[in-house]
Amino acid sequence: MTFGVGVLGLGVIGQRLIEGFEADPHFRVIAAYDPSPVDVDVPRANSVQELITNPAIACIYIATPPATHEELVRAVADARKAIFCEKPLAASATSAHACLEAALDAGVPAAVNFPFATAPAAVRLKELVETGALGDGLSATLKVRFKTWPRGWQHSAVGWLAGPEQGGFTREVVSHFVFLALRLFGPATVVEKQIQRGPSGTETRVKAILQFARCRLVIDGAVEGEIDDLNQFEVRGSKGSAMMSDWYRLRYAGGDIEPVRAVGSQIAELAKLLAGEPCHLATMQEAADVVEIIESILS
Repeated sequence: MTFGVGVLGLGVIGQRLIEGFEADPHFRVIAAYDPSPVDVDVPRANSVQELITNPAIACIYIATPPATHEELVRAVADARKAIFCEKPLAASATSAHACLEAALDAGVPAAVNFPFATAPAAVRLKELVETGALGDGLSATLKVRFKTWPRGWQHSAVGWLAGPEQGGFTREVVSHFVFLALRLFGPATVVEKQIQRGPSGTETRVKAILQFARCRLVIDGAVEGEIDDLNQFEVRGSKGSAMMSDWYRLRYAGGDIEPVRAVGSQIAELAKLLAGEPCHLATMQEAADVVEIIESILS
């Protein structure tokens, strides 16, 4: 079965997913819309409405800034099309729950693009935690550093990514690891936080402690140093430890996993969702839970 896809937003991530869709025989990119004159070799719709109402499109991939997600999710849900939305689901908890309710009320398939849902390193780490390979008394740390924020490759989205309303590295990067931690350790609450902000109001340093059902996570993030994008997520237990770094690398005594980008596996799982089969993509509920935590840290 082949599914027609419409793409809203043609930034770096939108273009990356288009390449993934075109490489998967289950999908065909019917059209895309972006108000900017982006040079992409796909048919262009003249408006959001034209894209959403195209009868050849079964699923809309939303790759626009977070503050636009609620309005777009509502419109796609009203059109009874499947929803695949970029993370974060929204820039506020209220908006995230509105997205969740719109999808539930419409009864449409819906998921959010957190690549750690299917990335081999993250899947393996989940196995290590669930099988007890790391032992008991689990603790976790997350360290992220950025030479500049936004990062250099994000130049096309520098406006919204640089502002405190919907940008910042906590929403854009830390949210990935909060999603993973929720899958590893269960529900969480923010028990401690310290935020430093720069002249624009966007965070430059974040320290937080999250208490999960099975683990305590310490977050240490900052815009400093000479590394463009450093991320290290380590889980320790009574029997050993495992560390994810460089997004998709896993270091563990029982066997390492080298970085593998998860675009293909995410799209393969999306095909299962649209076919009515069980899939491993992040649900709207999971994504809303992430927003709750992230916005609690930033508030």
